[in-house]
Amino acid sequence: MSAPTNSFRGGPQRRPDGDSARQLTLKLLVTVVVGGVVYVLTNVLLPKEEGPWQLVLSVLCGGTVLIVQFMASFVNQLGELKDVVEKRFADIGEATKLFNEVEKLRGDGVPRLAEHATKVVSMGPDILHEFAHEEINRLAGQMEKLTNLSAECPGENHDWLINLTKGTRSSIDAVSTSVVDDGFWTSEPAGRYLTAQGQAIEQHVTIRRVFIMKDGQDQRSLDALAAICKEQSEMGIQVRVVSQEKIARRLGRGTMIDFIVFDRAMSYEIKADQLEGIASTTVNARPDEVQTLIRRFNVIWEASRDPATEPSLNGSPNGVPDGVPVLTNGTDPDGA
Repeated sequence: MSAPTNSFRGGPQRRPDGDSARQLTLKLLVTVVVGGVVYVLTNVLLPKEEGPWQLVLSVLCGGTVLIVQFMASFVNQLGELKDVVEKRFADIGEATKLFNEVEKLRGDGVPRLAEHATKVVSMGPDILHEFAHEEINRLAGQMEKLTNLSAECPGENHDWLINLTKGTRSSIDAVSTSVVDDGFWTSEPAGRYLTAQGQAIEQHVTIRRVFIMKDGQDQRSLDALAAICKEQSEMGIQVRVVSQEKIARRLGRGTMIDFIVFDRAMSYEIKADQLEGIASTTVNARPDEVQTLIRRFNVIWEASRDPATEPSLNGSPNGVPDGVPVLTNGTDPDGA
């Protein structure tokens, strides 16, 4: 990745010394030719006239031609300079507009991003520059998507999850439909996620989580779920469980998705693929869609129960006892 010959991008590139010498030589050659032609013509047309005026006339004509060439070159360069000045003023206008927009942001990240981005692209190997450019483009693309109040990425995005948790000020409502022994809650991202939730609780954020138990889960999975519920309850998270069969037919139709609603204003949704792997993650701040998830969470929360009273999590062979709140077919989580 070679550096540009002129750091003032957008302006005219400085002409190499060879080109300047060739242009000067051409101007002088044209001057000599014009002067010679004038001298020959004066001697041919007026051969009987004596005196140095033929030479003076040829030199005058040649000098005039040389001056005209330099004036034309100057006018051309003046036009290029005008274009550059206009472009620079336009760039300054855009930069001023951008600076005014940046001032609206908090001063903790954007200035550091700009400062270190300019440093990293001027140091190290080419692969570092390319990587930095890709990261900047990725972040810019993500910000562009968020102007539509929604963004999506392939797979699961743990950074989004943790950053949303750190930014929450009042409440976190979560629904988890994943099989417990898939390893997430014992993974490193889960540790960071729970740490962020613990810090949020210290800031008086209310966290509620419902685990949906899938039909046919073995005792090993149920024991693991019981341990997870106990751990999170001790952290201050309000944890409940509900059997999939206890969810109303209308709510349970189709594939359930894991989702989290932050501050009742922004959602984090995980969509599964056909193999029950994580296909994509979406963050969404569109009010209508977030409200739909809030109503759905409230329905699930009302149908759930404290894990301490759930027999299947306490070694009972009889499964879920009677008396657990069950949704009727007429219940509409969307409020219909």
